[in-house]
Amino acid sequence: MLKDPKGPLPRMRALRVFEAAGRRLSFIRAAEELGSHQSNVSRYISELEYEIGFQLFERSHRGVKLTPAGEIYHRGVSIGLQRIAAAALAASSIKEKQRVVIACSHSLSHHFIMPRFNSLRQSIGDNTTLRTLIIDYDFFDYISEKEADLIVTYDEPTIKQEDRVILFSEAITPVCSPSFATTHENVLAQPVTEWGSLPFLRLSRNHDWANWHDWFESVGYPFPLPQYIAFEDYVFLIQAAIEGKGLALGWRYYIEEYLNQGTLVTLNDSYVERDRSCFLMLTKRGQQRPIARRCLEIFANLRNEPLNYLNPEKL
Repeated sequence: MLKDPKGPLPRMRALRVFEAAGRRLSFIRAAEELGSHQSNVSRYISELEYEIGFQLFERSHRGVKLTPAGEIYHRGVSIGLQRIAAAALAASSIKEKQRVVIACSHSLSHHFIMPRFNSLRQSIGDNTTLRTLIIDYDFFDYISEKEADLIVTYDEPTIKQEDRVILFSEAITPVCSPSFATTHENVLAQPVTEWGSLPFLRLSRNHDWANWHDWFESVGYPFPLPQYIAFEDYVFLIQAAIEGKGLALGWRYYIEEYLNQGTLVTLNDSYVERDRSCFLMLTKRGQQRPIARRCLEIFANLRNEPLNYLNPEKL
């Protein structure tokens, strides 16, 4: 704990550096994200550890990982920074009535909303500002009704049908980089049960989303015991797949951009469909705002549209 609980909190810069380093599990990548240097990140983390009185990271020649105490502290810091950002948006929206705020996870913002952002913005009009509020999925219950107009969730909403839309249904298929497919061509040509020697990428936290066991079960193969490489965030998992680090489970509408670019390839001719959907729903605040409902309607037209067919003139 802080050496003086009644004294000043750690510096905001140190908390932002820690949040980035803990999310990326890399001082180098945190430095790149923050436009700084690895030595600066390491210094901020060391000073923060001294200030709070406990170790946040385990350091080795392989890299860094959060200690159990670091994981707890990282979640708290993430919530705090997210709430500060959300409060700033809520306060500014008092003056800007035509601002629409969508709360969603980092991976959904990165893989689904941002590739469609220009089409959405053109459809909603130049007089409206669209903002995404990035929230860790674990903390969606903490979002205030005043902080967002729409929320993206995988949980079945209990609100009226007209206040929600299905963005897409869950569908999965194995993917990897072209170089990984070439390097391991002989193994991948064998039955799926023989893939266990390959590295598999997976999420370390799962919210009832599909996992490798679900995929093997759905295609009728016994589940092998592969070597797993775990990631906290699906954005970084997919980046690792692009870099040739292993096999990833690809979600349709998340990976289509990379398939079109050729940075990922599929290893199966079809997707496995699951009885689970991703919803966009209006908050109580959004239900009272015509511009938020208009945004919901636009997303209803964008749902299940491949990127190749996105055209604002259609909407």
